[in-house]
Amino acid sequence: MATSKNTPNRNASDAAIISLGGRFLTFIANTLNIGRFGTANPLFNAFTFALLLPTVIFTVLGAALNAVMIPVYNSLLAEEKTGEAKKFIDNVISISLVLLGIMVTAGIIAAPWISSFLEGGDFENPEYLTFALRVLLPTMIFFGFGAIFTGLLQSHGVFRTPAFVTAPGGIILIIYVVFFSDRFGVDGLVFAAFLGFLSQPLIMIPAVKKLGYRYKFSLNLKNKNIRDAGKLCIPVLISAASYNMHFIFGNSIALRFNTTAVMNYSQQIVMVFILTIVYAIAGVYFPRLSVLWAKSNLRDYNETFRNALQYTFFLILPASLGIFLMRFEIMDFLLNWRGNEPADIQMAGNLMGIYAIGAIAISFKEVADRAFYSEKDSKTPAVFGVLIMATNIITTLLLIPAFGTYAMPIAYALAAIIGSGGISLWLNRKIKFINFKFLLELLKTSIAAAAMLFFALVARNQHFTENRLINLIIPALVGAIVYFAIAYLLRISVLGRDVK
Repeated sequence: MATSKNTPNRNASDAAIISLGGRFLTFIANTLNIGRFGTANPLFNAFTFALLLPTVIFTVLGAALNAVMIPVYNSLLAEEKTGEAKKFIDNVISISLVLLGIMVTAGIIAAPWISSFLEGGDFENPEYLTFALRVLLPTMIFFGFGAIFTGLLQSHGVFRTPAFVTAPGGIILIIYVVFFSDRFGVDGLVFAAFLGFLSQPLIMIPAVKKLGYRYKFSLNLKNKNIRDAGKLCIPVLISAASYNMHFIFGNSIALRFNTTAVMNYSQQIVMVFILTIVYAIAGVYFPRLSVLWAKSNLRDYNETFRNALQYTFFLILPASLGIFLMRFEIMDFLLNWRGNEPADIQMAGNLMGIYAIGAIAISFKEVADRAFYSEKDSKTPAVFGVLIMATNIITTLLLIPAFGTYAMPIAYALAAIIGSGGISLWLNRKIKFINFKFLLELLKTSIAAAAMLFFALVARNQHFTENRLINLIIPALVGAIVYFAIAYLLRISVLGRDVK
């Protein structure tokens, strides 16, 4: 098929590039923060955990909002029920505001108990964690509005603005660490993070207004569309909570080892360079899948889903393998500029490499989840989410005596492989998306990635100069050139076609 200007792959590429830019700014800020405060700083580790807790909690709630809102809202638009669609969004915003307000209040009250519960090992700063939690927990409200605005804009084909939302927060953090961190320390960093999260929904308001939407408070729990969304919501919450429990559980253990900062930093690199791409692809394809399912257009639905998976695999496989191959060089370049201990480099590189491998598997699950949600089936992802959580926690507890901090990413990778494999096979029973052509595309992508890995390894071992940045860039460039050249020669489909 001919490629059009607004095809899903084009939109996904644009959204991924913009998202990566915003995430990269945040990543730079965190790199500067680690250089400024150090990975062993107990206050910085407390801040890192306090920042992670509301982020993960609302990642769960945001996933639920996005997953239940987009299918219902797009179904109403497909049926040309614009008035009902507007009322539905009003109700979603109002209900979310009330529920998030209750959660934030409860979290602020319970902050001392949370801090005392985590005290132990090398972590002896519960009072500071209480302070950081009380400042940062209200950011869940900002996340809530951000998730709703994102779903609304994506449903109307606006992908670039939601992709840009993390950029202002990254800029705020960079300005703080460069100009104010010496004066205000970690205390000021807590408030800078608060302002960064506040900027996320604010930046989307003009785009939402441009759609013609104006919010009106409405708390109608008896509305049919709200009831339909509510039925989908609980399983989605279970699924999202199960997956994200890894981060809370793993980082709470890491807090006792005083390695929360380095673990979170390693996770963030994977989030910036791998999962940001996946979320951008899923964000573009999810509304389209919802519309096709609502219209019972199963042929285009299957083709669109296959294309989404192939495109995801095409981008994620080389990125993950490249990060794993260059894990120590990446961390040496990022962390060693302020004289961090070599042990930090070694640990951070290993953590990042293991997370990168697990990200290949979890990428498939993220896309498969959207397929189930577009069909208004939220129970199946919940079942596999619980499976991932159980595998993750059990494996972590079993591996901690032997592997220590490394137990968390190893458990993550194993759980991701089991969960993504299971949900993909289960979905295939339903829509039969796996065929010879699909498997051939995955095989050709794997061949191109293997060639990339070989030539990048050869280039890495040459050690061209003493400049760490050049020694990092050259293997990456060689690998990228080889990968795309082989992909072109093998005529991998995502390079030459797109779905309409």
